[in-house]
This record gives sequence, C-alpha cells and structure tokens, in this order.
Amino acid sequence: MTDRALHEALRQQAEQHPMELPSNFAYTTMRRIAKEQQARQRHEKVVATVTICICCVLGIAVMGYCYGEALLKGLHAMLHHTEGFGVVPGLAFCCLFLATLNYFLRRHFIR
Repeated sequence: MTDRALHEALRQQAEQHPMELPSNFAYTTMRRIAKEQQARQRHEKVVATVTICICCVLGIAVMGYCYGEALLKGLHAMLHHTEGFGVVPGLAFCCLFLATLNYFLRRHFIR
C-alpha cells in the first residue's frame, strides 16, 4: 500500500515539476569520473610505495639478522685494505653519468 502511495506522490511531483538536467551535465559527469580515477591512481601509488618500503626494510632486516656478522667482518677487512678504493671515483662518475642519461632519455621519450 505504501509503495503505491509513494509512486503516486512521485508521479504527481514529476508532473508538476519535471526534472531537467543541466546543460553541462556530460562535462561535469566526466570531470567527476576523471577526479575519481585520479584519486584511485594516487591511492594505488601510495599503497605500492608503502608496500615496497616495507619489503625493503624487511629484506634488509633479514639480511642483517642472518649475515650481519659476516658483513661486518667484510666491511672491517675492506676498510683496512685501502687498495680497492682507487676504483670508487670511476664507479661514482659512471653511476652519475648513467643516472643523468636515464633522466634525459626518460624526459625525451616518455611523456
């Protein structure tokens, strides 16, 4: 009984005041959808970043727990034998060059 009365009241109201969509309905709808997609993408990026950080921290913690003593002994031995440090400036330059090349190539080819 209440469903019929409700439908009848809605029908009468629709006859008295017909509903009209605004002229920019499609534009505002598409804009709202685009904002929702951007929010979803931002949320996915945050979740991915947090997940990657947690995995890295856990990986480093496990490596430190399992191999910490061996790593410290190797680091101590490396610091006392300084002959191998002559390679460091060359490696640093290569890493800097490759990082710069990567940056410029990504800017040029990926948009």
